[in-house]
Amino acid sequence: MEPRFVADRMLGRLARMLRLLGYDTLYSPAVTLAQLQEMARRGDRLVLTRGDAQKRFPALQNVYSIQSERPPEQLRDVVEHYGLETHAGLWTRCTLCNALIEKVEKQEVESRLDPKILQLYQEFFRCTGCAHIYWRGSHVERITVNLQQLLGPRAK
Repeated sequence: MEPRFVADRMLGRLARMLRLLGYDTLYSPAVTLAQLQEMARRGDRLVLTRGDAQKRFPALQNVYSIQSERPPEQLRDVVEHYGLETHAGLWTRCTLCNALIEKVEKQEVESRLDPKILQLYQEFFRCTGCAHIYWRGSHVERITVNLQQLLGPRAK
């Protein structure tokens, strides 16, 4: 079973990067510690925190305390600690809301996009949760290169 995470309010950028890799990662800056614990228990999730795991979550077993303040280092730490696959789920989850992304026909989204984007790109994807539209622009290559530099050849 693939790990599922819930991240505390100090780990918003890490949550987005885990979603980018395809990992189900709940995150909200407004969630209290009690709510976070309940989300972890109810959803069988691993808790990621920047604080002292034993003090903040004494009743939970599956808590990992991340030392670094820098999101790229946090991601590398979590990937190494849990032995995460870094390319199989790439680009399958919405980085904004965590829902799955599906391929859609161009005509389904053209009313929501700038005409320049529609001229440049033919393949589009939509979040099944928040309906955010994605396409494989130049940012995809840049993000992929950054992930490869950060995580090594495993990230493709």
